[in-house]
Amino acid sequence: MDTFVKIAKSKLKDFLQHIMENYTLYAPVKKKISRFERIEDPSQICLLPNRTEISLKPIFLPPKESLFRWKKVEDGYIIEDCLNGKEKKVIFGAKGCDVASLKILDLYMMEVSDPYYASRRKDTIIIGITCEYPRESCFCTAFGGMIPDEYDLWLTDIGDYYFVDIGSERGKELVSMELFERASPEDEERKREKIERAEQEIRKMAKIELEEYQDMEDKFEDKIWEELGDICLSCGRCNLICPTCHCFDVRDITNLDGSAGERIRVWDSCHLFEFAKTSAENFRRDRRARVRYRIYDKFVFSVKRYKLYACVGCGRCIDSCHAGIDIRDVLRRLIR
Repeated sequence: MDTFVKIAKSKLKDFLQHIMENYTLYAPVKKKISRFERIEDPSQICLLPNRTEISLKPIFLPPKESLFRWKKVEDGYIIEDCLNGKEKKVIFGAKGCDVASLKILDLYMMEVSDPYYASRRKDTIIIGITCEYPRESCFCTAFGGMIPDEYDLWLTDIGDYYFVDIGSERGKELVSMELFERASPEDEERKREKIERAEQEIRKMAKIELEEYQDMEDKFEDKIWEELGDICLSCGRCNLICPTCHCFDVRDITNLDGSAGERIRVWDSCHLFEFAKTSAENFRRDRRARVRYRIYDKFVFSVKRYKLYACVGCGRCIDSCHAGIDIRDVLRRLIR
C-alpha cells in the first residue's frame, strides 16, 4: 500500500463499521460536554473542529477504578483482582495534543509497571485527525505542533477526502481495503497547507515558543509564585482536566462489619491542601508552593527525568481555571 492514501468522506462510515467488527471503537461524542466514549453506532460520533473538552486520559486512567475486591468466608478471604486487559481498542478522532499526552502518561505509568494502566493501553490503535482551527487557549506549537510523533493513522480534511498518513504497520493493515485510494502530490500539498495555516494561527494567538529543555529551575524564588498563590483557589480543576496529570490516591472501602470491601484508586490533585500532608507535617502548606510545584512538575522535573516537557499545550487548564490563571502568561514570565 502506498504511503500516500486518502479516503472519501462518503466512505468513512463504512471504514468505521469495519473497525467495529474487529475492535472496540472510542471516538468523540458531544452531549453536555465533548468527550471520548465507546461507540455502538458511527452516528454517535461528533467530529469536532478542534480538541474535546475532556481528554483521552479517562479511557486509560479512569477517575475512579477498583483494583481488587474481597469478601470474608469461613476459612479466610476471597480476593478478586479487577484487572481486565482483554479489550482491543481503536481511538478515532483524537487531536494531536491528546495523542502526544499518551506518550507522557506512558512514561510515568509504565515506569512503575502499573498493570491496570498497561492493560488498557495494550493493543490500542490511534487514528487521529488534524484540527480545522484552534481554540483560543491552544498552544500546542510550543511543544512541536499539531501532529504528534507517534500514531497509527492520521487524517487531514482536504475537501471531499481525508488525506491519510500511515504511521505504523498496524495502520497500514487497516488501510489495505477497497475503501482507500492513492493520494496525489496535489493532495499532499493541500494537507501540508492545511496544517501550516492552523499552526500559524496557533502561534499568532499563543505568542509563546519554548526552546528545547529551557532551564526554569532558577525561578524557584521568583515573585510570581506569591502572586499566583494569592489568586489560586486551590480547587484542583487544572490537575483533573489535564491530560498528563497522573496523581492518584488509594483507598480501602469496607462494609460496616468488615466482611467485604474493595480497594480503589481515585484521581488526586497536587493543588489540594491535603495532597502533601503527612503524619509529620504538610510540606506544601502554602498555595504558592503548590502552584510552583505544578509548574515545576510540568517544565522542570519532567525535563530532568525524561528530557521532555510534561505539557502538550491543549489549554484545558486555561479554560477551566476560575481564577483566570493562564499558563501561557506564566511561561512567558519564566522564560524571559
